[in-house]
Amino acid sequence: MDFEPGRGDNNGNLKPEPKPTNPDSTEGGPESPKPRKIVAFTAKLNICDSYPTHSSILKFANVLVNEGDGYSTHTGKFNCPLAGLYHFTLHMSTYGRAQCSILKNGQRVVSAYHTSLPDKCCQVVSIGSVIELTEGDQVWVNLWGPTRHDIFATEDNDTVFVGFLLA
Repeated sequence: MDFEPGRGDNNGNLKPEPKPTNPDSTEGGPESPKPRKIVAFTAKLNICDSYPTHSSILKFANVLVNEGDGYSTHTGKFNCPLAGLYHFTLHMSTYGRAQCSILKNGQRVVSAYHTSLPDKCCQVVSIGSVIELTEGDQVWVNLWGPTRHDIFATEDNDTVFVGFLLA
């Protein structure tokens, strides 16, 4: 006997409403999309790389996480393995001057300029941005300005570069 979903049959039995399909669902089934790939990295500046004397790419050699293998310690660059929106953050420990930018394919996205306070105390400088990337795009931290940067890392203070896929 035919009857509409949510309505009873002649015996008073209710037929359940059909479940709506969710395109973002990760439940199994033929209409369910495959789970999204995880792309994320956290890389720290090595203590021996503190106080760089160059104005170019700042390389973070101590990688804590590198899901998707996007970050290269050899180049200091993140190579986008999957198109999407990414969030990048840089946290720098500094005692004085720090001038840097987060670049996408060589173009400045966000920058920071910091000079020391009179008491020369340790400071943390942070910059971040959401950036739309296509596969193969590159993102990195670039130092600019004078030849010595007061960016450092110790056992108790870290300078870190973080990036991850949002959507």
